Amino acid sequence: MSSLEAVVLHASVVAVGWVFVVVVAARLLPIEQVWRIAAYGVPVAFLAVAVAWALARPRPMRLMRTADLRLGLKERLSTAWERRLAGGPLDAALRRDALEHAARVRLSAAYPFGMRRGEALLAAALAVAAIGLVLLPNPMDQVLTQRRADHSAQTRAAATIAAAQKKLAAASSPAPVDPQVQKILQDTQAKVAAAPDPRAALQNITPAEQQLLQLSDPQTPARVSSAQNLANALASTTTGSATSQAINASPAKGAQAVRSLASQLQSLTPQQKAELAKALAQAAQQSQDPAMAASLQQASSALASGDAAAAATALNQVASQLDSLQQQVSNDQEIAAAINGLEAARQQLAAQADRDAGQTPAASGSPASGSGSGGAPPSGGGNGNGNGSGNGNGNGNGSGNGGSGGTGGQGSSGSGSGQGSGAQGTERIYVPAPASSGQPDTEPPPLGPGQDVPLTPYSQVIQAYQQAALDAADQSLIPGSEQDLIRAYFSSLGEPVSKQ
Repeated sequence: MSSLEAVVLHASVVAVGWVFVVVVAARLLPIEQVWRIAAYGVPVAFLAVAVAWALARPRPMRLMRTADLRLGLKERLSTAWERRLAGGPLDAALRRDALEHAARVRLSAAYPFGMRRGEALLAAALAVAAIGLVLLPNPMDQVLTQRRADHSAQTRAAATIAAAQKKLAAASSPAPVDPQVQKILQDTQAKVAAAPDPRAALQNITPAEQQLLQLSDPQTPARVSSAQNLANALASTTTGSATSQAINASPAKGAQAVRSLASQLQSLTPQQKAELAKALAQAAQQSQDPAMAASLQQASSALASGDAAAAATALNQVASQLDSLQQQVSNDQEIAAAINGLEAARQQLAAQADRDAGQTPAASGSPASGSGSGGAPPSGGGNGNGNGSGNGNGNGNGSGNGGSGGTGGQGSSGSGSGQGSGAQGTERIYVPAPASSGQPDTEPPPLGPGQDVPLTPYSQVIQAYQQAALDAADQSLIPGSEQDLIRAYFSSLGEPVSKQ
């Protein structure tokens, strides 16, 4: 019994020590499920001590010799144990003599059990220290809370990308570019989920969008514009009005209508042929696609010369070009949907990254930079790009470039950065007035000898520049923390800025 009690005492000390170590580690490292780890370690400690005791316990002969020595039995117990299996004439007498003398003493005195003061104090001290650490605030709790929020944000962003990928895969007629789009989305989803934090996950969004944009044919906007010009030209004719409506509906329907029109050329009157030839020639002149322009011009010339068969052949070529355009438009639509999914994931990650930042850095007199990527390229024609640079007030300067899509067009990514220091409240500075809508931005007239540079009071122009900057920020995919830099900059100039 005393051996068992000793084992329990040793195991208790080890278990309390384990809990203390876990509690201390939890204050130095962000450890999830601290109490579960501590609880699992307690039975392991008892088992380890029991195994160690079983392996290190003394053999019976040693126990007998120790008892003989401590109880004054003069080796009676050890001799009886050694001769326990022997059958000599004196062996039975030796065993009886050992039992008689052992009955007169208290065997427990050979191995007395008493609470070891050192072990008891150590166990108590560890328990008190562990309880104290548990009651005190743990700085790692905030780290764990942020880590969980980061993981949740990355999980939601990955789920958003997966939802976009699933929606594209469920389309009844996938675009030709669908396999490449699916691969890019799948890789991006895995990278976002495996990133160490939302800010690192954000770095995977822009490269994915750039890869998607590279899948788009840059000639698609010109071909869409050419098809629209063809529809506009045919709308003014009696024989091509239905074809115009079909082209406006979709390139695929337009291709079917153009083939139907080609099959009807033989039955047209000379006046209708002349009218149609004129419309086709007009569309050829306005076409931005050389191949479609050549086919339209060929069809117009054939109709004008009365060769309906050659005109039909040329119109069938136009129909084939519209079929090809339909594939390109489908590609752009899928690319746009994929980029929209990535942008939704970007916003979720950016919002969490802003929360992790804790506070927006002050912008007064300090450099600032910002970046943003263009939105998804919608289907259809038209594209746009632009760049600009300018000198800021005081000592600052900035530059930016970016793209914006036209109606039914696509936009490329844009970025900008700048730095500067604000002017003093009483300083007179020259700020060119913002150009009014619909009016050209012209250079100021040259100054004559001895004339001063005309100055505009600061208070008359800052509001216009402030509103223009905030409107541009609201229309761009700029994280909230970067928009706050703009507001903070104007606040540093002494002007109150209202939240948009």
